[in-house]
Amino acid sequence: MRNPLPIIHRDTASLKQRIQQEHNGRKKPRLQMLYWLASGPAQTRQNVAQFLEVHRHTIGHWRAIDATGGLAALLAVSVPAGKPVSFLRDVLDTLEQALRQPRGFASYEVLRQWVQQSQHLEVNYHTLCTLVRTRFQTKLKVAQPSHTKQTLRPSRRFR
Repeated sequence: MRNPLPIIHRDTASLKQRIQQEHNGRKKPRLQMLYWLASGPAQTRQNVAQFLEVHRHTIGHWRAIDATGGLAALLAVSVPAGKPVSFLRDVLDTLEQALRQPRGFASYEVLRQWVQQSQHLEVNYHTLCTLVRTRFQTKLKVAQPSHTKQTLRPSRRFR
């Protein structure tokens, strides 16, 4: 029933150096799997899975990728692109220019109304907030109104 793990014929020193240089959190466990199987502290998928805190089927899947495609295929971790932005490029450019103005916008609702009036485009509030924060890496920062009882004169302690 149990299929024995194939012997790893890779240099443990180069694997260890590669692990130390790798900063991608999805590639490093794969390299560690190869290192532990090649150096000997783990002899089974279950041992490696316990070390890496993943399921044993994950180890089997990684070993199958390594056996068919090699190390390059094992480390080829794809990142899904996500949903593309549904705005036209000229709308995004106009929005970016408007956000760079020193006067700015008081709130995301005001910005949403501006997009509706100037671009004739109905935009969801949450969509606009996410777009401004992720694509333009900015936030709408406006000074909060002070309390009505607060005065602008210094307090008695500092006179």
